[in-house]
Amino acid sequence: METFVVDLPQIPRIGETIVVERMSPTKQCVIIFEYIVTAVQFNASNESADTPNARVNACLNHCWEGTSNFKVTNFLEK
Repeated sequence: METFVVDLPQIPRIGETIVVERMSPTKQCVIIFEYIVTAVQFNASNESADTPNARVNACLNHCWEGTSNFKVTNFLEK
């Protein structure tokens, strides 16, 4: 299991797709990961601005490589 923080324009719903891009550590390319949301747990505590609003469990659906100038503009799709 991997844990990471992603800024999304809105909290996703179960069954929605999240697309995350990361720079490859060994190549000059972007690796794009497509995840399907399987669970959403809202965070009721607002202790600090750095605290996430929700914890999302997701399953990797697909990944591929893109060029370094490839940019995903819609991070949340239905």
